[in-house]
Formats: sequence, structure tokens, C-alpha cells
Amino acid sequence: MNRIAIPKTPVGIAYVMALAGAILLALGMAGALWAKAAAKPAVYLVTGNDDPKVMTPGVIPDALARDYARDFFATLETYVPATVEKNLAFLQTRIAPQAYHEFERFAQNLKKLVKDSKQTSQLFVQDPESTTVLRDGKRVEVIFRALRKIYVENALLQEASATYRLAIVPGEPTRENPTGLVVAGFSFKADAPKAEIPGGPHGK
Repeated sequence: MNRIAIPKTPVGIAYVMALAGAILLALGMAGALWAKAAAKPAVYLVTGNDDPKVMTPGVIPDALARDYARDFFATLETYVPATVEKNLAFLQTRIAPQAYHEFERFAQNLKKLVKDSKQTSQLFVQDPESTTVLRDGKRVEVIFRALRKIYVENALLQEASATYRLAIVPGEPTRENPTGLVVAGFSFKADAPKAEIPGGPHGK
């Protein structure tokens, strides 16, 4: 059996010590890289309708807030009787705890309305570039205008423009909600109907 001979000369001993030091340094660097890879990331990569964005925890970028608000209302206001329940169940995973019960009541009323009337709905954002983002601490409010169309048995029942508002706050990322953003409140207000000019379109 071959044995490893340890050098006895000063040069040989120095060589062995240098080699051992290099091995220890390599092991130390490998351990540091492993610890860095296992550490909690400082940013989250968020994919949406636009290009991927990098999100710092606790800070909601304007672009992400706009996409989030438009996606929320598009899911809420675009449905058919077969999809409304699934859409609402998905949105409930994006609702902040303090607003959960209010949204649950809203969802129950909407499901009953759709079931009884068999209506379908579509939402069209009129001017995405005009979306407004307001900030109050960690709370972000997004405001935009959209056109909503409601149909019953393929006939247009109602068409109206409205202002939509969504309040978003940062929460904890989960499997169902990777961004961690949750909705603290929302509202939409339809425009008042335009008064007709007496005497017809030409004011006769």
C-alpha cells in the first residue's frame, strides 16, 4: 500500500501549509456563497401584464400599483355566470383582513344578482396612461376610468363610464398572492347620465 510521504524540509513543509490554506479558503468561500444563496431575498421579481418588475418589500412601485388595480377590477367586472364565482374566490385572496367581511358581503350580493339575472359584464380601461397613483405612507391609492358594459341574453343592457379607486397596502407574500399586496378598500362611481337637449339632438 502506498503511503503519502510528508516532506521534512522547510520548503516542503511550507508547500504543504500553503496547500492546506488554499483548501480552507476555498471551503470558506463555498460556505459564504451557500449562506448568501439561502438568505431571504431583498427583492421580489414580479411578473404582470408589462415587463417583469423588481419590488422592494414594503415599497409599492407606481407601475406595479397601476397593473394591480387594473387587473383587480378587470377580474371583478369581467365575467359570465359560469365564471363569476371563480373570479370572486380569486380576489378574496387579495383582500386585507380588515376589508374581508365587507368584500364577502359584496361577493354574495353579486353572485346572487348574476345568478338571478344571467347577466354578463365586460370592463374596458379607457385611457391607461391617465391612471393616477396617490400615496399616504405605505398605503397606495390608484384611480382610473373605465367603460363597463352589461349584457343580458347577448343584448346590451347598460353601458356606462365610471371612476374606479383601489387602495393597496403591502402584506406578507403567500403561495396564492406572491406579491403580498392586499386591497384595503375599493369603490367605483358611474358618471351621471347626460341630460337630453329639449327638441331632439338639434335643440329644435
